[in-house]
Amino acid sequence: MSDINEEMPWLPADIDETFDPLAHADVEIDTETPIAVTPRGGAREVGRSCYQVDTEFSTVLVDCGLNQGTGDSFPDFRGLEPGSVGAVFLTHAHIDHSGGLPVLEARGLLADDAPIIATPPTIEIAKTLLEDSLKIHRRESRHAGEEQQYVESHVEAIFERFEPVDYGGGRAEALADIPDEDPLVFQMGNAGHLLGSAWLMLQTNGYRTVFSGDLGGRAPHLPDITAPPQADLLILESTYGSLHSHTSMNDAQTDLYNAVKRAVQSGEPVLIPTFAVGRAQVLMLMFANRLHTLSDDIQDRVQLVVDGMAEEATDIYHQFATNASFMDESIVNRVENGTAKPFLPDDTAFPDTDSHRRAILNDAAQSGGSVPIIIAPSGMLTGGNSPRYLTEFAARFGSANIFLTGYQAQNTTGRVLQDQIKADKDELTYTVTSEPLGTDWPSTSNIVRTTVEEEGTTKHVTRATIPADWVSTIDGLSGHAAQSGLLEFARTVSPETVALIHGPEYAQADLATHLAKNVESLSEATRSRMLTPIAVSRDIDVDTPALTPEHFDGDDLSMPEKIEALQQQLSSMSEDLAAARNDTSPSEAEIRRIVRDEYESQRDNETASS
Repeated sequence: MSDINEEMPWLPADIDETFDPLAHADVEIDTETPIAVTPRGGAREVGRSCYQVDTEFSTVLVDCGLNQGTGDSFPDFRGLEPGSVGAVFLTHAHIDHSGGLPVLEARGLLADDAPIIATPPTIEIAKTLLEDSLKIHRRESRHAGEEQQYVESHVEAIFERFEPVDYGGGRAEALADIPDEDPLVFQMGNAGHLLGSAWLMLQTNGYRTVFSGDLGGRAPHLPDITAPPQADLLILESTYGSLHSHTSMNDAQTDLYNAVKRAVQSGEPVLIPTFAVGRAQVLMLMFANRLHTLSDDIQDRVQLVVDGMAEEATDIYHQFATNASFMDESIVNRVENGTAKPFLPDDTAFPDTDSHRRAILNDAAQSGGSVPIIIAPSGMLTGGNSPRYLTEFAARFGSANIFLTGYQAQNTTGRVLQDQIKADKDELTYTVTSEPLGTDWPSTSNIVRTTVEEEGTTKHVTRATIPADWVSTIDGLSGHAAQSGLLEFARTVSPETVALIHGPEYAQADLATHLAKNVESLSEATRSRMLTPIAVSRDIDVDTPALTPEHFDGDDLSMPEKIEALQQQLSSMSEDLAAARNDTSPSEAEIRRIVRDEYESQRDNETASS
């Protein structure tokens, strides 16, 4: 039997439910190593973000999401004891950061009084998303013939645990049932990614770790990112780490609006798959601001359709529309000046039944009928009603438009379509498991209902083919910061070590190189590994292949040579930390060490005198 773990080759093949990442890595939490961070998801993927943080006295989690593609959906909880998690800090509500919370409850891993700490908007949005996620989990479990990993009572129990906090911070002991002697301090600041989104700082015994969460700074309705504090370790997202900068948000909106305008003028229906929370509100605000510029005859034919939970999510946005801590001042001013619902364009349709959806499409198929612009989740065409609309478009229309406006993860329908376009396919074939709106389609040869066998289970699927020119990707609407924004955040944190999370391999490789060369304080930039602790101490222990600034000193290699050198370094064994910089003045890291030494000296004196 092979002793290689095929999924995680850096770990033994025979790890089981009792596997302890800290013990395996020989990491002992003490005064010299007071904190360690262990990824349980989101390490080398976009999805299921979940990071275990151990201090001398407690264990907490930062986020607990699920993967929206295929593969391992929930975080890897092996080694967590029942009742061992004293608190969860939730950076924002998107399901790839919150969707695993009910599984924590179902498995009894949370302590009796363990709170889930998040901002008020995050809590309200998370409730909406978790209720919807339960419906999807129930349906998928039934189709697969598997037992649900959680049920409604577990979701309700999670709701009871939510502990609202505004941006700011304090002692974790004030919110969580952790020992009084635990000096754990937290701070949360606006991350500019989603309403209520936050970065998180955790500090204990003078050592700091900052978790970026998902960074944005691009949405016109959100305040700017709050400057984070300096820290020893930065856990940094890397979704767009290989992209230097996005198209400006205004230019991206103009590109999308002009594309939609051309489609409407041609009488072609439009589908914009999108996240129901965040991206949908950006689009609705854009249409609220611009649809009135269309000529009167076209305005009379346009029907904006917002499907799924976007209506409920938009109600939450309006709930916080006058709160300048969570909403940009321009939105606050519009509400105060009489626009009660700035995210709601006039005459928007919110279909809540399949008969209503079919009626909209039937009208669009008639000569002179309405031209629908449909905004529907999910943004990756994996769930919700967007794949159902896509199927209806294939069955009903000779021409249509599908605009992809966000990142398409591996193994999603959106990525399948994009990959076929990159391969220069004239026709795109896809398969979805979602039930169609109906089967009363016109006679067509490009769409069939069939069954497939998967792991011994029979699944009903819909297989369809559409022209490649129906699908376009609109760049620049992402809520994630690109490389330039990530670099700015990292420079502000001024860490000794950066561990990259929440990103594809190529993006993390590019970003690690960029940070190692451009963040003065940095000793290491590394890609985090699942179930591999990063111990924060006087000499941070990173048991993963790492890049240091020394790798690039005097570097005059060409770009292909740099990439080759980078790949060699990423596949090499872990390297020692770079030597301390020879600056005559104290570095930020040295100043922090002086503060820690003073802190520990005072604590030792207090202990000796007591």
